[in-house]
Amino acid sequence: MSEKSKIQLGFTTIQHDPRLKFKLTNNEYCVADAIYHLSHNPSSIAIGWCYASRQKIGAFFGLSRQTTIKIIQNLISKNLVEVNSETQFLRTTQKWYDEFVNFELMRRGVKKVDTP
Repeated sequence: MSEKSKIQLGFTTIQHDPRLKFKLTNNEYCVADAIYHLSHNPSSIAIGWCYASRQKIGAFFGLSRQTTIKIIQNLISKNLVEVNSETQFLRTTQKWYDEFVNFELMRRGVKKVDTP
């Protein structure tokens, strides 16, 4: 894999209030956060979608592909992540944005933003 094709994530800041509200583990939160950030890359080949494989997403956090798939299924069941039925690409939902991204913005003192 070339250096250019590697996906790089620096760190994850976990917002524990909404994490606990939705009963997410730290790993579930990290996977959802990675999906959010990867789907919002303006230079992506699939704007608005995370096209990284389940295996690559899990590898960032030391998770197996199977564990990552279970985590994603749980996030989908909580309406925090959705999957494109044609491509199998992922993205976080409006619910994720409203509950997690806006929580962080408000924590920083930024007025609530209704749309990403």
